[in-house]
Amino acid sequence: MSRNMHRFEELTPCEFDREKERASIIYAAAGPVEYHEECNALGIDPFKGYQLCLDAAEITGGIVFPMIPVAPAGHRPFLTGDELRELRAKPHFTEYTSVPGLYPGVFNGREVCRALYRELLETFAQELQFRMCVFFGSHAPAGWLIKDIVAESGGGGGDDRVVGEFCGMKVMAVGSLDYNADLVNQYNEEHGIPRVNHGGLWEAAINYAINPDYFQPERLDEADCPQHYGPLAEEHFDGCRRPTRSEYRHFSPEFAHRLYRSTLDRFAADVLKNYGELNPSPRNASPRKI
Repeated sequence: MSRNMHRFEELTPCEFDREKERASIIYAAAGPVEYHEECNALGIDPFKGYQLCLDAAEITGGIVFPMIPVAPAGHRPFLTGDELRELRAKPHFTEYTSVPGLYPGVFNGREVCRALYRELLETFAQELQFRMCVFFGSHAPAGWLIKDIVAESGGGGGDDRVVGEFCGMKVMAVGSLDYNADLVNQYNEEHGIPRVNHGGLWEAAINYAINPDYFQPERLDEADCPQHYGPLAEEHFDGCRRPTRSEYRHFSPEFAHRLYRSTLDRFAADVLKNYGELNPSPRNASPRKI
């Protein structure tokens, strides 16, 4: 089996040095294994960020750190380790108006995630001496946390992608909807989907584009597959906090591939723009097509 010459773990030390000299960019993607309804593979969050990083590296050059399945849960300031333990002791939600519980997923407390993300950035900058890091938080809380970390070190704030400096290394902190929210919202509006749902059509489409086997809508049939948090409703209603069967019926492979390709093109273009601002030598960051 041939190697991917952008995967950190597949390179020999000499190959690592040569690729870093060509384009001094380190990509990293973080997200948990998490429940996204019965139809989606549990690894959808780390999968989508990692695959986008791999495909972007084919265009921009650079090295992709191994997938990081470590991320926080909840909203800012995110859940602590103690709060996660308390949640695990409670019964799983089964009401359709509730957000599904933690099972079968794995999250980490905010203390662990913040320490890990910061230590990785320090290692990339100080030990490996990359000029730029692209850190993809492909799960909303992971994206918010890495953006907060970079913003605290002098980057821009807010929920949009953040560009800053960390230990002398330029850092792009980005999230899953930073390059495609307009496309997702337009498709939802055209098909009467009232909101961007967790694990809904947009994530299922990205999942499918990466690997069609990662999206299995037949698993939504409660007669054939146990529904961990109860069957989905047919249509959206006031207070609905999960996707619906009607939402998934608007899925199409054409939209999935268009959404992924547009996301990748915009993402890679932004990486090239930010890396180009570092004034690399002409041999660095030579674009390649995939």
